[in-house]
Parts: sequence; C-alpha cells; structure tokens
Amino acid sequence: MSRNPRQIIEEYYDVLWNEKKLDQANRFLHSAISFRGSLGMRVEGINGFNDYAKMLFSAFPNLYHVIEDVVVEGDKAAVRVVYTGTHSGRLFGFEPTGNRIRYSGASFFKFENDKIVDAWVLGDLNALYGQLNVTDN
Repeated sequence: MSRNPRQIIEEYYDVLWNEKKLDQANRFLHSAISFRGSLGMRVEGINGFNDYAKMLFSAFPNLYHVIEDVVVEGDKAAVRVVYTGTHSGRLFGFEPTGNRIRYSGASFFKFENDKIVDAWVLGDLNALYGQLNVTDN
C-alpha cells in the first residue's frame, strides 16, 4: 500500500521524534538515507540517523516537534517545524542549562519508494543558542 509524502512526514515526526521509537525507523527511512541535521552534522544510513537522534534525545529528553506547514511537490516536501524541549543533557560540550527551548526550523525531504531517502534540516541556531545562553558558537 502506497503512502503519500504528507502521511509519511506526519508519522515520521510522531513516531521517530515525538514518541522516540527509533526501532521503527525502517518504516520511514530508506536504508541509504542521507540526513543533514540542523546542528551541522551529516549522517548516512538508518544507524547514523538513530545515533544523531539519540544524541539529541540525551541533550533534550523531552524534545518535541510540531509541524506548522507541509508543502509537497512530486517526490519532494518542505516542512516548517517548531522544536521544544528542556536542555537537560550535554550538547557539543555545553553543559545542561535546564533552559526550556523553543525554536523553528525547515526540513526538506526527498522520497524514494515511499521512504525518506534525503533530509536536510535547517534550524534557527541563533534562537537555540540564545536560549542556551551560548555566546561563542
């Protein structure tokens, strides 16, 4: 049964990011996924994606994604997302601040065989770092 890109995106955010069920990544991600996260990291494959997500979950255990907009054209989609969470763990050498964060981002997806094969996330890092009281980035 074929799923449309909007449905895949909604389930991807709900299951993998909000419910943190990374064991279901193969439902949404192509085995050869190329993922560029908003924190400047690029990873390849489902294991690379899972490692990236786990790193974020350790820094923001209650990280939550809210979809604001989705635009789909053919095998591509653009999504505007708001991220929220509490900085409770170490992030790139920055000690936990306990600060509640809220920042926006845009993600661009490409699909192949009803799975995400390419994802590029552009987050508002100025807003994130400002909420973490990080001055040297």
